[in-house]
Amino acid sequence: MRVLLRPVLVPELGLVVLKPGRESMQVFHNPRVLVEPEPKSMRGLPSGIVPDVRQPLAEDKSLLPFFSDERVIRAAGGAGALSDWLLRHVKSCQWPHGDYHHSETVIHRYGAGAMVLCWHCDNQLRDQTSESLEQLAHQNLSAWMIDVIGHAISGTQERELSLAELSWWAVRNQVADALPEAVLRRSLGLRAEKIRSMYRESDIVPGEQTATSILKQRTKNLAPLPHAHQQNPPQEKTVVSIAVDPESPAQYLQRQKPQREEMPVYTR
Repeated sequence: MRVLLRPVLVPELGLVVLKPGRESMQVFHNPRVLVEPEPKSMRGLPSGIVPDVRQPLAEDKSLLPFFSDERVIRAAGGAGALSDWLLRHVKSCQWPHGDYHHSETVIHRYGAGAMVLCWHCDNQLRDQTSESLEQLAHQNLSAWMIDVIGHAISGTQERELSLAELSWWAVRNQVADALPEAVLRRSLGLRAEKIRSMYRESDIVPGEQTATSILKQRTKNLAPLPHAHQQNPPQEKTVVSIAVDPESPAQYLQRQKPQREEMPVYTR
C-alpha cells in the first residue's frame, strides 16, 4: 500500500507532521516507512491511498490466447496458484447478478480461468455457460498473469508492465511460441500485417519471415533455464545391502523358556 500525504513542517522542533486517514493508518504500523518526493504522475491525485497502477495489458484481448494457454498457466504456477491468488485478493462473491449471496465462498472454475463465487451462486451457475462468466474468468486470469509476471520481472506492482517485459518472461520460461503473431510483431517492432480483400502481385513479398520464426531464430541459442513448475526426472534408486540377524528358534515357541541373564557388574 502506498499513501500520498501533505506534510506540515515544524522547523522550530525539527519535526514533520502527517495526518493520515483511518484507512491509511495501517501503513504506519510497520517498523519503518519509505518517504520519497511526489512524482509528476501523481500531482493530480488527491491525498490518501494511491490506487494500484492500471495495467493496459490486462485489458488487451489479443493476449487472451496466450494467457489461456496450458503451458503458460503451468509456467505461472498452475491452476492451484490462480485459486490461491483469487482467495487472497477477492473476499466476496464476484457474480453481480445474484439477489442473494452466502457468506462462504468457493473457487468456481470456468475454462482456463476461475472466479470466486458464494455457495448459492456456485450452485446456481454450475455447468452453465454465458458470456458474462467467460468475461469474468478471463478478467481474473489476465489480472493474475500480469501480477505473476510483474513480480517475476521487477518484484513489485507499482509500475505498468510493458509488452517487452511480458515477451521476455515468455522467452525465459520457454513459452514464447504461445504468443500470437500480432503480439509478437508489436513486441519486435514490426508493422502490423494488414489483411485486405484484394492483393496486387507487387504487394506479395516472397520469403517474408513471420514474427514467430524471427523470435525462434533469435532465441535458439539460449540455454534453457530451470523452472519451478517442471519436475526433476526420477533417479534410479541405489541398492542397499542390509545385514539381517539369523532367526532365533525360540521365536517360534508359543511359550518361550525364560533365560537367565547375569551381569557381573552387579553380581560380583
